[in-house]
Amino acid sequence: MFLLVLYPFLLFFAVNGMDRNDLTSITVSTVSLSVYFYFLQKKVFIFQNNFPIFFLYNVSLRCVVLGVTPHLSDDIYRYLFDAKLLVSGLNPYQYTPNHWLIQNVTLSTLYKDLLSQMNSADYFSVYPLFLLFFYICGSFLNSILSHSFLGIQIVFLLIDVFNLFLIRRFYPKESFAFYWIYFANPLVIIEGISQMHPEILFIPWLLLLIRLKGNQWNGMVFLILTQLKLSTIIFLFAFLRKSKQLLVLSGFVFVSLFIWKFTVFGNWLAQGNLGIGLFFHSFRFAGIIEPFFYIPLHRFGVSYLSGIFSLFSFGILVMLLSFQPKFQAQTKEKRLLLVYFLFLLFSPVVHPWYWIPFTLLGMVCRIPFLWQAFVSSLGFLSYVVYVSESYFYLYWMHSLLGLFLYVRKETNHLRKAT
Repeated sequence: MFLLVLYPFLLFFAVNGMDRNDLTSITVSTVSLSVYFYFLQKKVFIFQNNFPIFFLYNVSLRCVVLGVTPHLSDDIYRYLFDAKLLVSGLNPYQYTPNHWLIQNVTLSTLYKDLLSQMNSADYFSVYPLFLLFFYICGSFLNSILSHSFLGIQIVFLLIDVFNLFLIRRFYPKESFAFYWIYFANPLVIIEGISQMHPEILFIPWLLLLIRLKGNQWNGMVFLILTQLKLSTIIFLFAFLRKSKQLLVLSGFVFVSLFIWKFTVFGNWLAQGNLGIGLFFHSFRFAGIIEPFFYIPLHRFGVSYLSGIFSLFSFGILVMLLSFQPKFQAQTKEKRLLLVYFLFLLFSPVVHPWYWIPFTLLGMVCRIPFLWQAFVSSLGFLSYVVYVSESYFYLYWMHSLLGLFLYVRKETNHLRKAT
């Protein structure tokens, strides 16, 4: 019981004490959170099948991180900047933040404060309108509470509490150990609630995508997911086995892309050079497979092509996989998990919060809990890249070793089963 009581304090000290520019705080937080998360799963029997108490305990874990100033990521300042432009009747996709201030010298001090905190002041916005809607709602709540971030954190808390309810609703007969994987995951709580990253908004739609049967309903879910983040279009690869289903879903995706064309992609050239195109030719962070392309290409002076090569390889691999009978015979959630996992492997940018959807999909697919704890540690350890680029290899070796051990274990299990 004492260990469960101690967990909220550990989350509080980690979210307040972890500094992405300090190797010691990152290492201590990574080890303590992932190890504690792993061993506490064995203690959930203490709740004695009392789900309301278990549910409230996990809600309280999220309340512990409310009111924290996000210092692990700068993204929230760009979300707020774009949201405030929209509220003011301005187009956030027209100029970069620095250009906005040049064009509008009368913009309030608040805009300038947000600009000074963000790391994307020279880049065009890549955040769709539907996503910014949640930050607009949180901004209004911020003004009511006279707090810079608490309003948005409360909005994300309410959404994640709804996520917990949906998980229980769709999987009512599972053990508390099953629920623990998402309910108490430190990566979900810290990155999703305190740092306010949008991947937590994917969860209800992914659950609906798994549970819904009709093509039209799945198409609506795809429309919403791709209006939260364009990369969710990769989930279409999990639905290539039926031509009619693919046609319907593609129709909804086309509508979503049409909306993108008149919002984010209003200026194609600008987005390619200083917007979403940066993820293909410039941005690199904690990639797993991408470094295998970067290292040889760097020797020839064309390292900027590593992201393109890596993502192109992902596209070819997942396309070939999608038409394999064994892949098509898998359940919907397993197909979604495999597609997303391959995307994370080949993506040149893998921020810690990218693993949140994997946590949910891995839970419903019953992957080993040890692997979930490893993913949590992998996400937090990636912050060492901010300390020094040389520490990237520490993270990289950790990720490759974990993957090797997991794949070997699963291969041995498959060999014994067959």
